[in-house]
Amino acid sequence: MKKLFILFIVLFTYSFSLYAEEFPHTNESFSKSKKQMKQVYYDNQFTFYCNCIYDYKKEKGREKMVVYNDSCGYKPRKNKKRGETIEWEHIMPAYRFASGMQCWNEKICIDKNGKSYKGRKCCEKVDKKFRIMQADMYNLVPSVGELNGDRSNYSYGIIDGEARLYGECDFEVSGKKAEPKEDIRGDIARTYFYMEETYNIELTDEERQLFIMWDKLDNISQWEKVRAERIKEIQGNENKFIK
Repeated sequence: MKKLFILFIVLFTYSFSLYAEEFPHTNESFSKSKKQMKQVYYDNQFTFYCNCIYDYKKEKGREKMVVYNDSCGYKPRKNKKRGETIEWEHIMPAYRFASGMQCWNEKICIDKNGKSYKGRKCCEKVDKKFRIMQADMYNLVPSVGELNGDRSNYSYGIIDGEARLYGECDFEVSGKKAEPKEDIRGDIARTYFYMEETYNIELTDEERQLFIMWDKLDNISQWEKVRAERIKEIQGNENKFIK
């Protein structure tokens, strides 16, 4: 009973604090966003990190996103199954944009068995802002599943050396950092700037320094503009850092 009362107070507090808060868009469903991204990439079905061609296939009545590894020279490092499928990855990971939230850090949620929990599952249940951020299409890109898993919630950065663990794909993960290829570094920087301004997520000095440099060195591409316009039509708000 005490746990239920605490949960009620938490939910009431969240509802009250979110009542007057304005959000950039209204979609709270990550699943819906992933389906809508198909409309954005319909004529540009290439993965973000490796530029592999991917497509949609139906297996046992369910639609699945598959990657053609031969199109980009990708070779799975370890996980062959995830190395052959596509997942929608958050450029700014959930850990980064939710790490200051109570639902992420404290066990304020209670399951049907009375067990308390925290993290993504809890935030999805009780925090509207988290759901809005998680569903934001500007922060989503198609990624080879294995890379999404290996990148985890690591920050981006420069890694000494050029150890290629994924065939010809120019992507490295080491020391809890991920280094992407040069021609998408500006895309990453402008996404972080968007998330910072849109959701009041303060970047670290190290992040800001890195992303200012990446923004200057990698100019906005035509595809980046097209992608942003399509997302704006669906989601309703713009990324002013892509002009």
